[in-house]
Amino acid sequence: MERSKKTTFVAGAAILAFAGVLCKIIGVLIRIWAYNIIGEAGMVYYEVVFPFYSWLLIISSSGIPTAISRMVSERFSVGDHAGARRVFRRALLLLAIIGALTTAVLYFGAGFFTDTILGKDDTYILSFTTLAPALFFVSCMCAYRGYLQGAQHMTGTGLSQLTEQVVKCIVGLTLAAKWISRGPEYGAAGLLLGITISELVALLVVMGFRWKNRRLYMPPGVSLTPASDRPVVPELLRIAIPITLGASIIPITSMLDVKMIFSCMGRYMSEAAVNQRYVALSTNVRSLINLPASLTTALAMSIVPAISGARARRDVAGMHHFAGLGLKLSMAIGMPCAAGLFVLGGPIIRMLFRTIQPDSLAIATAIMRVASLTVIFISLVQTMTGALQGMGRQSWPVWSLLAGGALKVASNYVFLSMPAVNILGASISNVVCYGVAGIIDTVLVLKVTGLRVRIWDMFLKPLVCSLTMGAAVYLAYRGLSALHPGSIATIASVLVGVGAYLLMAIKTRLFTSEELDSIPGGGKLKRFLKKD
Repeated sequence: MERSKKTTFVAGAAILAFAGVLCKIIGVLIRIWAYNIIGEAGMVYYEVVFPFYSWLLIISSSGIPTAISRMVSERFSVGDHAGARRVFRRALLLLAIIGALTTAVLYFGAGFFTDTILGKDDTYILSFTTLAPALFFVSCMCAYRGYLQGAQHMTGTGLSQLTEQVVKCIVGLTLAAKWISRGPEYGAAGLLLGITISELVALLVVMGFRWKNRRLYMPPGVSLTPASDRPVVPELLRIAIPITLGASIIPITSMLDVKMIFSCMGRYMSEAAVNQRYVALSTNVRSLINLPASLTTALAMSIVPAISGARARRDVAGMHHFAGLGLKLSMAIGMPCAAGLFVLGGPIIRMLFRTIQPDSLAIATAIMRVASLTVIFISLVQTMTGALQGMGRQSWPVWSLLAGGALKVASNYVFLSMPAVNILGASISNVVCYGVAGIIDTVLVLKVTGLRVRIWDMFLKPLVCSLTMGAAVYLAYRGLSALHPGSIATIASVLVGVGAYLLMAIKTRLFTSEELDSIPGGGKLKRFLKKD
């Protein structure tokens, strides 16, 4: 039975990890294709609404689903199927109310957000009103996803996530292509309506999955009376509120980002110039920065059960092993990605965003050279947060991210107010935010575990491999672009970089034999190296 539960958990985590990574990749592709369809002018209307949408979405999508999952799992574990259903029904009602309220805030507050906060004209209101209903659909869907996760049926959640992205891609891009002739605000509205429709379809999918498997959740003959009559909602809120507060930090700072970008830079730059730089940052650059983050997200998800299991067994050596491996992997992923984006950021942007103008490309390339450093620290934050959660220190990463967020806001105001720095200030503040949070998280992990840091092994080896890779990519692109300018040179240079990094990883023995045994596919790589 214990082995069966463990297998179910691992399989479920794998499903969610795979679906999450795939969804992030599709999300990045949607932004790239959208840019090529509606252009820079349309992407401004598309991007400005998301910080506000994300902030309102956090209320229903972060803490409460986690609380539902935990409470449902506890009841199923003792055979209280009726109690689990009672939790779901109360939570669904609560989330439906929250969804209706947040939808109303975004819909009826569209004018306030547009005029007062952003200082934009009324054409931007359409973006807010088109996306507003999605908040209600997502809120209801979160109740179903939390219930299914608590029942250890991750397939329904993963299926709804993939459906959401596919529908968003097909419907949103189709509507954008059809409506762009009416103006950039309508092209963006088509994309945003695609999101709203995709959330509705995903909700129907997860509802259908639960209905189809209803006998698994309430088998014939089980008691229809919950084992406990204690109130559900107060318990839900007690678990959800701290998680929600922590998850709100980044959306709130993102809202302040948008406000400060348009207000500070608007003092010395035209609105068109500010819009151009905002799209370069939010679409051209962040789309690529988010791709490496999908890899470390999966790493963070896997490190939580590994460390928590070692902690439960009082296995100090195991905690040291997984914490150290997580730290090294975050550097082994983040550093080469940062080096590659620093060197090839401009050519990659030009290859993917085919309609980008030369002046916008120059701006995006300059932003990328600063923003590429963020990849290292995001990798560190995500992995070390997973380690701290596995150690039972869930609140600690919240405080470190809060410290980073506060410094981000302060540095944003200073740098964005400098005409010579302008939009680069937003990237510098992101580096500050995640740099501070990542360093604090790492220090806390080392303090809790007592892990000794091997500077050469954990930091300098990945750095040497990444710098060598960066030099190889630079030389390869410089030579190839003279012969075959464009995408061929870019793709070939990326392949050269991958080969150079792998060769250096082998030569420097980046990972030990024991570490390779802990990495998926590492066993095969170890056998290959022995043959070599």
